[in-house]
Amino acid sequence: MNLILICTALLVVCIATFLYSIGLFDDQVGIKLAVVTGIFSAILVIVIIKKLLTLRDQSPLVILSNEGIISKVTAVSKASGLIFWKDIIDVNLEKVGADTLVTLTVENSDHYLPLIKKKLSGMVTNGLADANGHIPISLTASELNIDAQELYNVIISFKKKA
Repeated sequence: MNLILICTALLVVCIATFLYSIGLFDDQVGIKLAVVTGIFSAILVIVIIKKLLTLRDQSPLVILSNEGIISKVTAVSKASGLIFWKDIIDVNLEKVGADTLVTLTVENSDHYLPLIKKKLSGMVTNGLADANGHIPISLTASELNIDAQELYNVIISFKKKA
């Protein structure tokens, strides 16, 4: 919801800048500024619409089962699909800025990298796997009703049962 509000505020500023750049207020036209703000405004509209459509999605963001974990909280975790418990070799907490992430270290990169590359750009996946072929997949609890420590504890307990 915060992203939608921030993007909407930026969109209002961009529209005002666009109107200024086409000479609505002072009859001076700035073509470059109009083009840049027009493109940026279009991108913001697309982001806002996509986020509004995801608000209607009531499916769970994290699903834990006997087979593994399915997560929709980050782009990489969503692109990975079902992450099997047998492929998760480590789970830890990492503080990144104001957020705390649960990071799954996953082996069997031959299975997960093609899935991730299929859904995300090559720039995101380049260098994703370390020298041992392990992939770090981070999960954020910021969109969940629990905090990162609680998410970590639930994941650890499910992994032990599997």
